Amino acid sequence: MAIPSPEQQVEFLRKVQRLLSEGLFVASYKFALLRALADLAVLKGEDSDAELALHVNDIAGAVIELYWRQSRPFYPAGGQQAILKQNTGKQAAIIQTLASVQAEYRGSLPQLRHDLARWNGLVGKVADVICVMPLWKLQRIGDDVVDFLYPNVGKARTITLRPGVTYCLRNFYGLLRNLIEGAWLGYVRNLNLDVLGQTIDFAAFLFGTERTTLDGYRPILLDVQRGSCFYCRRPLTGAGDVDHFVPWSRYPVDLGHNFVVAHKTCNARKVDYLAAEEHLGAWAERNRLHGEALGRAFADASLPYDVSSSVSITRWAYRQTATAGGLVWVQDKTLKHLDPGWERLLAG
Repeated sequence: MAIPSPEQQVEFLRKVQRLLSEGLFVASYKFALLRALADLAVLKGEDSDAELALHVNDIAGAVIELYWRQSRPFYPAGGQQAILKQNTGKQAAIIQTLASVQAEYRGSLPQLRHDLARWNGLVGKVADVICVMPLWKLQRIGDDVVDFLYPNVGKARTITLRPGVTYCLRNFYGLLRNLIEGAWLGYVRNLNLDVLGQTIDFAAFLFGTERTTLDGYRPILLDVQRGSCFYCRRPLTGAGDVDHFVPWSRYPVDLGHNFVVAHKTCNARKVDYLAAEEHLGAWAERNRLHGEALGRAFADASLPYDVSSSVSITRWAYRQTATAGGLVWVQDKTLKHLDPGWERLLAG
């Protein structure tokens, strides 16, 4: 089975590095496209020198996954919420499109995928943008077209990765992901300096990087909860799980005031649902009564926290569920529709 030579592999990495450092970027689409090609090479390719044909719809699906969490409002510590700019002019069209459907599917990409008609329509719309914008401009550096990834034919809905490209994308996937995401982070940060400030959760928001260990939060939260499960109120017999009150799948940021400690069974039953109003009220009351003390304890332990951002994120998540007529978790296997009066629990 033929594979690229070591010299060819090094040359491939040099060209990727040149593309990221010298290429003209007026939007973040090129970063998303390059990352999508790497993801698809892993999913569909082989460890050989073979070419790989990719339809633009496959690329569009991967791009939607990358942009999905980025099309939600960002809540910086001590700042104002905003959907981060990804274009030097008006907001990127793909971000606008995805932001418009977030509430409809409660921020859940699996729910959107399950609606095949809507998903396929969205893929087609994003594919059209990709064909117009980044697909035939990705490999342009200045006045030169360095089409080492695929022939830059200028108009088509299928590309073919050149011999050896799929192998290199697969073989150097971890390295390439870090290079692409690092350049993408820098690009978006420069466009949003007024929004981001000194926030510490920017990378986790954009790319869902590995979450911080949650063990440090447990003793602080247990002290406030007096050793009981936050949801069922019964005493914890073991260490208990540190649970995201607003699930990680809904909003991928770790902030101290969003955490509670729960029985493993309660946490497993709640899974990715939002908790019902009685739990929301208890969470809000805990943060009103103990928010400052918790903040001091989190700070002493060097743990990320921001009570105002946590409340803003919680309000946003519950509003999405309310808009979609979604279900919330009560206990065990009991689910219910969110009551209209939920918002008053977060007032004050």
